Amino acid sequence: MQKHSWWQRLHWPEYGSELLGTTFLVFIVLSVVTLMFGSGSPLATVLPNRSARRLMTGLILAASGPLVAISPLGKLSGAHLNPALSLAFWLQGKMHPHDLVGYLASQLLGAVLGAGVAVLIWKERVASVHNGITAPGMGYPIWSVFLIEMGLTCLLVLAIFLFLSSHRLMHWTPFMTWLLVAFFYWLVAPISGSSLNPARSFGPALVSWF
Repeated sequence: MQKHSWWQRLHWPEYGSELLGTTFLVFIVLSVVTLMFGSGSPLATVLPNRSARRLMTGLILAASGPLVAISPLGKLSGAHLNPALSLAFWLQGKMHPHDLVGYLASQLLGAVLGAGVAVLIWKERVASVHNGITAPGMGYPIWSVFLIEMGLTCLLVLAIFLFLSSHRLMHWTPFMTWLLVAFFYWLVAPISGSSLNPARSFGPALVSWF
């Protein structure tokens, strides 16, 4: 039994929380994009302006992360839901390497599950938006997309760390994240897909074999 003691020291409930939270996040993201921009969407008639529809899409899908954060699941694991954020915590010395691996694996698996469920439920509708994969917009070179995603992910992680380091701002972190991600999505979704989350990109890409 002694040689298996490392297995018992791992934080399985936290990993499960990250898996379920990321599953929920990716499912909501793909579902909202499908309902807003998929084929046969009634919202295209009600709200024909694509910019306004994109802003509404960002506000709804960006709420999925904060909802997990304020839930019991989020309070258990911290609701990273994003490999970039977990990596940043590890670089700050706030995570054990075992937990980093556990979080990353849970987030990537959760993203695949979330994308898979969305594809099973929405079928042709989600296929009309390419299963929610993130890819460069038409006419945008990959280097510009790389810089945009890197820069916005940097700003998102920086904002989260700044809020978490302040006792006055800490409780406002979910609200700030919601508005910031919604704004980023509205701003650059046509250019890069506005992922800001490697797991969110990985899930739909694997399900679509893209």
